[in-house]
Amino acid sequence: MTQSTAEQLFHFIDDLESSLSYDPGRRFECDNIVLCGVGGSAVSGYFAADCCFTESPKPIRLIRYPSLPSWAGPRTLAVVSSYSGNTAETMEMYREAKERGCLVSVVTSGGKLRAAAESAGDHLALLPEGMHPRHAIGFMIGYTLAILRSAGCPDVSERIRSFIPSLRGFRDTVSADGGQARALAELFRGKVPVVCADSSMASVAFRWKTQINENSKFVAFCESAPLFNAHAMKGWAAAPEDYILVLLNGTRDSAATPDLERAFTALDGWKGDIVMVGLTGESHLENMFRAIILGDYISMYMAEDRGIDPAEVRPVMQMKAKLSERLG
Repeated sequence: MTQSTAEQLFHFIDDLESSLSYDPGRRFECDNIVLCGVGGSAVSGYFAADCCFTESPKPIRLIRYPSLPSWAGPRTLAVVSSYSGNTAETMEMYREAKERGCLVSVVTSGGKLRAAAESAGDHLALLPEGMHPRHAIGFMIGYTLAILRSAGCPDVSERIRSFIPSLRGFRDTVSADGGQARALAELFRGKVPVVCADSSMASVAFRWKTQINENSKFVAFCESAPLFNAHAMKGWAAAPEDYILVLLNGTRDSAATPDLERAFTALDGWKGDIVMVGLTGESHLENMFRAIILGDYISMYMAEDRGIDPAEVRPVMQMKAKLSERLG
């Protein structure tokens, strides 16, 4: 039986902790890596790539489009992720990766993708069934990081394990009545959030946007600095008063990073509210995980406030069905 949204959000940390022990059972000899997926299944790859970005000796590229780059080939590891295993765009990525002769690792709970991987003898990391795809992110991050580790990328598992207890305390505090998540959900009432983080946390800003879209059934946008400062702020400065700029601060203290500080001060003409969200973890890596927890709970409380079921995804399923027809 599928757990409720609240139950799945609560168990994110347990899912993550469990998946950190995952061993792919093989080494992937490759020169570069593409992380393939769309929707909620792409977020885990995006996040894992951010975790490894400053230390990885190998290029890691996120692919959210049915075509792979021209350079992908036999020395490329393609990590193909789809929770359902039936996403048409992801199946097309898998097909193309096989045609190019890429090494392939599949992360899925079943469907056509699992059947294809088993038939071809590809590496397969199986996810638990019965979850909302976007809330399987704890397992998907852990499995993806393990696969990257087996491809010669940094091993960040021990660093993550060290702050698991802190994440549990943070979850319990921010999700409580009167906690940070409910307070921010109330602040966002009737507002259009524009979530901005520095480039090292761009995946987290994207996660906030997609969770507000899918759980709250509400519009939201995401940006990352310094590109926000150079380009996007010129447009956002003229936004209506019902837009709210949400700045995610991934530093250890309350001070903003230089890029976010410039974003905070440079919006001459901005009419809406601006809120700096502090995360107060002991490291930037911990704050990335704290931000996922906080954003997920905010989106659920926004849905509750609007009387909406966060698990309902009928428009998404209708779109997927139409895309499957078009892609054959």
